[in-house]
Amino acid sequence: MNKQASPPVWKRALCRLANKTVGWHIARYLVSIAILLLIWWGVSALVEYVKDRAFLPNPVRAIYEMWRLGPTLFQNFWVSAWRLVLAISIAFTLGYPLGLLIGHERRLDQLVSPMIFIIYPIPQVAFILPLFLIFGLGNPVKVAIVASALFFQILVSARGAAKLIEVEHVTSVRSAGASWWQIYRHVVLPATLPSILTSLRVSVGLGMAFLFIAETTGSFDPRYGGLGSFIDSNIYSGAVAFAGIMAMALLGFSLYIIIDIIERIVCRWKHIDRKSS
Repeated sequence: MNKQASPPVWKRALCRLANKTVGWHIARYLVSIAILLLIWWGVSALVEYVKDRAFLPNPVRAIYEMWRLGPTLFQNFWVSAWRLVLAISIAFTLGYPLGLLIGHERRLDQLVSPMIFIIYPIPQVAFILPLFLIFGLGNPVKVAIVASALFFQILVSARGAAKLIEVEHVTSVRSAGASWWQIYRHVVLPATLPSILTSLRVSVGLGMAFLFIAETTGSFDPRYGGLGSFIDSNIYSGAVAFAGIMAMALLGFSLYIIIDIIERIVCRWKHIDRKSS
């Protein structure tokens, strides 16, 4: 009997690197950030050469402005962070269980899905004016704008994930005497969590876009601040505006890391299978 051929040395080395802990992940992120900054620097130099002036600030100037404006930038960062986290939490808390219920309960799906598919294609920007009329200027409307944009995306994703569950899995658990809650706890939730967390990653990018819109609308009131307002008020100060853009990128990056950590905690079986393969 022929023994199974062992993988090449380079592949074994890569596998060992991939199994490294926090240090390896930090190194990966640092290398990616360094490459991104080099690309930015190159584009900035090219634009300056073509336009014959520093039209696009280089990363060193933007990082210096981040350091110089540290307290002000951090205050706006914190305001945007809690708005975005609160909006995502509201959208997830409402959209995820409702989407599971609609996708898993056939009669409810037949009743509610037509309404969802009528509302969902409407550009979410169209709801901004009614939300301002309802909530007025202030923090509630900015959170509501982001939450309303993410709610339907999470709802539709949860519904689709629930409909992909094999009927045999639910039937076998029900035949063993499982209750309604046990079916959701042991079948529906584990089956849909990976898809929903992927949707949540997409929602971070969408939420950042709507957060910028919300914070630049009515940004004349300095009490409400936020990174969107900071960038908008410094739009003609290139390096300062890009410092705000970098802070917004840092906010989104932090949320992606948090979602990855949550996925490793609540979807442990997914990473166990990956390691064993």
